[in-house]
Amino acid sequence: MADIEIYSMKWCPYCLKAKALLQARDIPYRETDITYDEDLQLEMVERTGRYNVPQIFVEGVLVGGYEELAHINSTGTLDRAVGRKPAKLKSTYDVAVIGGGPAGLSAAMYTARKNLSTIVVTGDVGGQVGTTRDIANYPGFASIAGPELAERMIAQSTPYDMRQLIGEYVTGLRLDGPRKVVELESGREVRARALIIASGVQKRYLGIAGEAEFDGRGVVYCSTCDGPQFKDKAIAVVGGGNSAVEAALEMNGIAHEVYLVSRGEVSADAVLKDHVATAKRVKHLRGYDAVAIDGEESVESLTIRDRKRGKLRRLAVDGVFVEIGLEPNTDFALGFVAANNRGELKVDARGRTDVPGVFAAGDCTDVPDKQIVVAAGDGAKAALAAFEYLVAKQ
Repeated sequence: MADIEIYSMKWCPYCLKAKALLQARDIPYRETDITYDEDLQLEMVERTGRYNVPQIFVEGVLVGGYEELAHINSTGTLDRAVGRKPAKLKSTYDVAVIGGGPAGLSAAMYTARKNLSTIVVTGDVGGQVGTTRDIANYPGFASIAGPELAERMIAQSTPYDMRQLIGEYVTGLRLDGPRKVVELESGREVRARALIIASGVQKRYLGIAGEAEFDGRGVVYCSTCDGPQFKDKAIAVVGGGNSAVEAALEMNGIAHEVYLVSRGEVSADAVLKDHVATAKRVKHLRGYDAVAIDGEESVESLTIRDRKRGKLRRLAVDGVFVEIGLEPNTDFALGFVAANNRGELKVDARGRTDVPGVFAAGDCTDVPDKQIVVAAGDGAKAALAAFEYLVAKQ
């Protein structure tokens, strides 16, 4: 069995995703928690040259973070490393669920409870919930950290009789008679009588010079995961919505200087605006575009441009936190089911798409309110509609 080592931090959602993938595959690993140990944090940076967690080694060779682990899993490289053959799939499942966030997990729990053979295919588990700092509008919790809520959702789904393919990416969909076929990056296919698409959303990228080059070396997409690595440093948060303001507030208690760079006034909730307006270490720079990220071994500066005058300004920062919104993760489904001009899948009140037996739920749909509780409810509705569809087909 291969030796797998993970550097992790508490409440890091991508660490949770990595461990969930390995646990679902029943692959043992060694975890080094660096949350409160600065020596271990330095050790990780020295071994990897990266500041973000998780950092994963297989047989002493650096794999990278969660996305890299999921990639070697989906391509079969992980199986070969641990000396295993890909797990066999049923010829046909009753329901295939694409997505492991609140909508997908909710849908899968409902179909499993209806005694339908269910398979969940997902790149990760927890979805965007895990990257949210604090949640104060989910029923049953006055306030709960996003990673903790994601962990609770994952734990609740575990006892149910459902197959989970975590770290698998969907590349396409097609029909084979009445069967729905889910095409995977690994080359395998999942067949099901009914399909629920709950693939959620993904973060947008700035698309500027230096962004990809310094990913993991100062460019950050999850303040909850990697914020502690920037203690007493200067950072810039790019964005003007809720997620950007939340990141700025979180870093207000960690970094010594926080620039909030937005194209205009922030569009966050009023309570967040009030908090950021009084945050001592946050300096809001309105009316600027991010132009370039520069540095040597890691991020050293962010160049921004005044949108009115065109003047460039260089911010000396150690980190750039990208929080410019989300887009639906639906590329694999476009052309298979109807979507709007934003790529959101069109559904009716029951989560039905325009293809019989294919349903959709959560943030990947054209439902206007992108909320955790709405996604979970939509997942349940789609599952119940799928059950009714299958009963009618018997």
